[in-house]
Amino acid sequence: MIRLFLAPAPHWQRLDGRRVLASGEGLPPATPGEPLLLVVPGEAVALHWLDLPALAPAQAAAAARLLLGEALAEADPHIAVAAGSGLRPVAVVARATMAGWLAELAAAGLTPSLILPEPLLLPAPATGFAVWRGGDRVVARAADQGFAAEAGLAAVLLGDAATTAADFASEAEPPLNLLCGDFAPVSRWQPPPGLGRRLGLLAATLAGLWLAGDVAALVQAKRAAGAARAEAAGVAAGLLPAGADDPAAALAALARQRGADGGLGALAGPVVEAIATRPGSALASLRYTPAGGLVAGVAGGAGEAQALADALTARGLRASAGATRATPDGSDTPVTVQR
Repeated sequence: MIRLFLAPAPHWQRLDGRRVLASGEGLPPATPGEPLLLVVPGEAVALHWLDLPALAPAQAAAAARLLLGEALAEADPHIAVAAGSGLRPVAVVARATMAGWLAELAAAGLTPSLILPEPLLLPAPATGFAVWRGGDRVVARAADQGFAAEAGLAAVLLGDAATTAADFASEAEPPLNLLCGDFAPVSRWQPPPGLGRRLGLLAATLAGLWLAGDVAALVQAKRAAGAARAEAAGVAAGLLPAGADDPAAALAALARQRGADGGLGALAGPVVEAIATRPGSALASLRYTPAGGLVAGVAGGAGEAQALADALTARGLRASAGATRATPDGSDTPVTVQR
């Protein structure tokens, strides 16, 4: 594993457990397959300890945002919450700062697998503060506090508290990872053979049920089901003349005849296909009106919703992502799609 510190200037270590095999100044060489731990300056990350119940990551971040309230320095920072329940660390950092770190590494061909604020790399003492000193910088951690500051300010913050000299550890399970939410890595995924045909059948099913006036039933009955030919044929049975040789093709033709290509039929296919090619997103809800267009609720965060909107815009549709809201299962971000 390579451990890269950004403060006071970039420097790195190649570790084998706690043993340092190599080190250097600046950014490390890009080594495919080797985990990279990015240790970011404590001055750039605000650490809080909050008592939270066991929640899904998106719900935990939303709960922390509400509890911190006016303590947040900006309206929409990036928030990472340690896993578990009870009193645990919460890291708050500006989104622009996160994006800057990742862009700097990407320019050097580096992709971190973990981003951790400096103070959380120090051992948590039972009492007082564990303190690391380097030049004019001090990094300190207590059981429920953590910060980095220049020596004069650190002395004020530490006050009369007991301090113990400490060094940065190599924890097997770091308390949290800033690579979460909108900054979580997205795995590359290749569509399986036959996906295009299955998506076509699903789009035909969507169009047919819209013609039957039952979009709500579609979402409930078909969202989790595979788009197999037998299912498409079953849906088409009540809409097509008896004896149709190819129910799916006949259903698509009927949709075109009744104007579905200008409504749900023309919108649902690209939406479903774009979601299916991104493993980090899923369809959480679906609404359609001729005046308002198709509104697809995307699970997976604002980043996934914006990626869907961008993909649909590239196809010539008008698409825009709305505000993300927390749900019992995670989050739901509406993407409005119109021709």
